[in-house]
Amino acid sequence: MEEQYTYEEFESFMKSMKKVSDILRSKKPDYIFAPITGSIPLIDVLSIIDRHFPMANVEYPPNSSRFIEREEIIDKWLSNFIKKNYFGKPMSIVCIDEVISGSSAVKGANEFEKTLYKIDSREQASINKKINYEILGIGERPRNGKRNHTIVQLENKNKAKIIETNRIITSDNVLLNPLRLELGKVNAQGRQTYLPQIHSLNYSKEYIAFLQNTASYFGVNLNNVNLINVCKIKDSLEKYLF
Repeated sequence: MEEQYTYEEFESFMKSMKKVSDILRSKKPDYIFAPITGSIPLIDVLSIIDRHFPMANVEYPPNSSRFIEREEIIDKWLSNFIKKNYFGKPMSIVCIDEVISGSSAVKGANEFEKTLYKIDSREQASINKKINYEILGIGERPRNGKRNHTIVQLENKNKAKIIETNRIITSDNVLLNPLRLELGKVNAQGRQTYLPQIHSLNYSKEYIAFLQNTASYFGVNLNNVNLINVCKIKDSLEKYLF
């Protein structure tokens, strides 16, 4: 089996994910958002690190440029999420995301703000001040060394925190991400797009080895870990989208 990462890359990634875990444990957000296309492995790692990880508080928004009509999809999902979960009291949300350029995380934050603004305008409410949305990113330096200026601004406003690692070893690696989505059309740029529907969850031998290595690194018996909640991922899409 071909190695997917070096030990140095693995150790750097695990140390950074431990910091992410510690921050989450300290913040105790009401909800943890895990964008469905990239964050499933991150949630798996966090659930290994922390045996009390609040899996019940995790939701999987369909926030990805790979989806056709992305803005309409995420707006519908967010609107329904707020409708079903906001009851007038302050709410805290932390979005766990991969951050390289930072543009995807910024788009997610912008869509959230846009959705709150629409709800405020429609219902003459003022929920924007009561719902706190923060980005907690696992970061890898982009090739040009510069990140999206907006993510930097969010960091300066304490709306984003990025924990750096040498390499996000799960990023854009189909062997280290179990999610398989239903295929959509090929767009004008010749890029395959996807539908916000789960085709399958594929646990490759490389992914199992990755989880085993993670458990071994943190001295955890993998058999005692409640890993990815398949029903929760599917339910998170369907109850807020369809």
